[in-house]
Amino acid sequence: MNSFGSFVFLLIFYSCFADELLVHLPNGSVRGTTFSSSNGRTFYAWRGIPYAQPPLGKLRFMPPVKVAPWEGILNATTDRKGCYYVGKPFIKPSAGCSEDCLFVNVYSPEKVDEKTKPNRSVLFWIHGGALEQGSGDFICTDPTPFLEQGLIVVTINYRLTALGFLSTVDDVVLGNAGLKDQQLALVWTRDNIEFFGGNSSDVTIMGESAGGISVGSQLISPKSKGLFKGAIMQGGNSLSDFFKTTKQAKYLTYLLASKIDPRITQANSSLEVKNLLQSAPVEDIIRYANGIKPRFSTVLEVESESSFLTRPVYESMENGDFVRVPTIIGYNSEECLAWYDDINSLKEKGQTLDEDYKKLVPNMPLRDNIDKKEVAAEIKEFYVGKNGSFADDLPAVLRWQSEDRFVRTTYKQAVLQSKYVPVYLYRFSFVGTPSSIHISVPGAGKVGHGADVPFFFNVSRVPLKTEQDFITRQRLVTLWSNFIKTSNPTPDDRPAADILENIVWRAVSPSDVEELDIGDKLVLRKSKKVKELIFWDHIWNTYSYRPYNTF
Repeated sequence: MNSFGSFVFLLIFYSCFADELLVHLPNGSVRGTTFSSSNGRTFYAWRGIPYAQPPLGKLRFMPPVKVAPWEGILNATTDRKGCYYVGKPFIKPSAGCSEDCLFVNVYSPEKVDEKTKPNRSVLFWIHGGALEQGSGDFICTDPTPFLEQGLIVVTINYRLTALGFLSTVDDVVLGNAGLKDQQLALVWTRDNIEFFGGNSSDVTIMGESAGGISVGSQLISPKSKGLFKGAIMQGGNSLSDFFKTTKQAKYLTYLLASKIDPRITQANSSLEVKNLLQSAPVEDIIRYANGIKPRFSTVLEVESESSFLTRPVYESMENGDFVRVPTIIGYNSEECLAWYDDINSLKEKGQTLDEDYKKLVPNMPLRDNIDKKEVAAEIKEFYVGKNGSFADDLPAVLRWQSEDRFVRTTYKQAVLQSKYVPVYLYRFSFVGTPSSIHISVPGAGKVGHGADVPFFFNVSRVPLKTEQDFITRQRLVTLWSNFIKTSNPTPDDRPAADILENIVWRAVSPSDVEELDIGDKLVLRKSKKVKELIFWDHIWNTYSYRPYNTF
């Protein structure tokens, strides 16, 4: 073949190949790309597809608006810009940051054409990062392990920090814009996933940390009903203490506005504050938000057509007033181990608790005439004894902190939710390569917050290395994929019984709390935390009052 003939052949080949990656959506066409797994399999990706209009100007802080149609073919071959964040992220968005950041990424294990039947189960992943950081970028969440199970995977960006969670706690700026972004991305998935071969009626939402909290929030929001048929919450849930009170949320918003314009005071109206913040340079908002503590976070909104969450979360869960879908929920063996760089910093935390043990009291409303110190003394006695010391009992520091931030809410939600739907509770205790960065504290668990994520996704900064790492990945991804496909992690007709050691993972009941311990082996056992749950029930029932929001 002469050079001209070779050129024509390559041109025809490229054209045919490109057409295979072209998907026609109701809003316009998108062209994707391919990538290969370590074992040579080819997968298909469409990245950076807009699901909402850029939230700029008058749309800043507001509920997202559906994206308008576009002309031509959208290049969906690379990650687009991530949302602005504060702090030092574990992995920065690969294309930088922008307010124009509301994109979805779709991954498929097969080619897509007009003959493709929309029958594949769909995993919809919500990233973590304290509602302040993170993105749906490929380098953060390469979904190859799930693609190998035949699933379609959707990852997203949503607005973070003040841009996603600022509120005036009235109908001027309702709040929870980031959660509403997630919800609109779920609507986009329902309306578009069939064009990628996915079943719009077979979507399971999954998240870790703030992503788990986000999944839990979608469960509570009535507007999410019908958008998913299963939920997975890892290291975060509906009851996690991320909610700001009305007073806190308003204070944070006015504080941010006053840093941009010192003339702003509490006497200014919500509308004046909103107008100022919508016209301010986004760099100023992020710069000042970065220095504000506590963080911007979720709120209960006033009743409005655009509201997402308006009802106390605990009460909604207890009363069955939530999106009733089968659920996997769990935690890592020592979540708060990830908070400490060395033993000295953990000792300092213990000393701080000894000096002011009122810090042990959860963020809970206390009844009239209750002495906070009395509540704190009871909590301290439960964890270290009446005359004990946290500084001398470092495992107790971790046990209290992990239960306070993650574990007790996980158990409580599992119990409450199990009255209405199947709930599968787990504890992840496998000490693999991702846990090697954590300190070791004799007598405490060894798997800190976030150490589970690299077993589900290829995370560029935390690659798995050992044979046992990959065996554990296979177990986890098989269990999760079974659940995504069938709503049961160990269905009767499961083909992968050997890797799962023939375990049958039974759902929780309110009177029988079993958890699957995922360590070197898979062990289904009675929960070791029942005593702690009884204790915390006593604390809330004795010293707080209804309605609860968190637990």
